[in-house]
Amino acid sequence: MKRMLLPFACLAFFGTAISSASAAQCEPGKVAEKYPGFAGKVVKIAASPAQPPFAYSDPDNPDEMIGFEAELIQNVMDCAGLKYEYYKGAWSGLLPTLFAGSTDLMIGSVNYRPERAEKADFVLYARAGQSVIVPKGNPKKIAKLDDVCGLVGSANMSGSSAQSLQRQSQKCVENGLTAIDYRPADSAESAYRQILTGRMDFVMDDAVAANARIQKEASMEIVQTVITDIYTGMVVAKGNKEMLQVIADGLAVQQQDGRFKALAEKYGLPAEILIPIETRQ
Repeated sequence: MKRMLLPFACLAFFGTAISSASAAQCEPGKVAEKYPGFAGKVVKIAASPAQPPFAYSDPDNPDEMIGFEAELIQNVMDCAGLKYEYYKGAWSGLLPTLFAGSTDLMIGSVNYRPERAEKADFVLYARAGQSVIVPKGNPKKIAKLDDVCGLVGSANMSGSSAQSLQRQSQKCVENGLTAIDYRPADSAESAYRQILTGRMDFVMDDAVAANARIQKEASMEIVQTVITDIYTGMVVAKGNKEMLQVIADGLAVQQQDGRFKALAEKYGLPAEILIPIETRQ
């Protein structure tokens, strides 16, 4: 597997680091004092059951959710002393449940975008990486990003990969090359199937998710990975400061005690994409 790490141009990002991280601690017995708006309630967590390695159904116990963010948020809820349940659905349909008030938070590597920030607040823990995936053997001989100019490519239309692919297509045109023939997919799974059927030259996907998929799919390979200027994490509806604090506190505790790092290693998140916990409101 050929993997090249190239940074996209980095944009300024103004988040708020968790200044109280050094004092963060788990106090489940003080839930009524610390988070009175959720005391005695069941927190509803929006999550896709098919988004490895971030959140997905346990193959051995389909009723249980596992994955990097699933384990993180379960630890967060336990730390705060809150009960929770999952609202499961297709990733692209989960944000509307948050905005409508049907769920309290969403997990699954939700990327920060200005238009999303109009309706949502974020707890961010990483910069998103993007990988270019091709059929095994790399028949188009893609060695660098400019090599995808003029090719047929796909990505999940709801994710950061589509944004990155479209940005690269624009760069192709600016450099006097042919734009990418971008054909959006309604899910990452759909995009990958297009490679297997020979309808796509390449797919762009989240680097962590791509790595997890390639481990199980011998007919595809990753030819390049880039670290982008897109930040990712968990999200709550705009103005839900109490749940934002629940998440920020719980993640800060896990960064302090080493569980965050251990889970990142367990689920294959590269250390270079991780950042100190930040909120973005």
